[in-house]
Amino acid sequence: MSDLTSIEKLKLEKLLGMGGGYILDFSNRTFEEFILENIGVNIYSEKYDYASGSKANRLRQFWNVESN
Repeated sequence: MSDLTSIEKLKLEKLLGMGGGYILDFSNRTFEEFILENIGVNIYSEKYDYASGSKANRLRQFWNVESN
């Protein structure tokens, strides 16, 4: 699990506009490409499928399961 605190996660969620399940203006495809190119992770693998499977929930799951 990452060392992000609850406050840090809330700030990131607000900055990224994650309230409605979206992240900025990313489409599913561009979000997937961005994460893959910058982190080397397939964010659409089952490992990150959480709740509704939205982009925001996938990023939240990423924060929960990955190390720093």
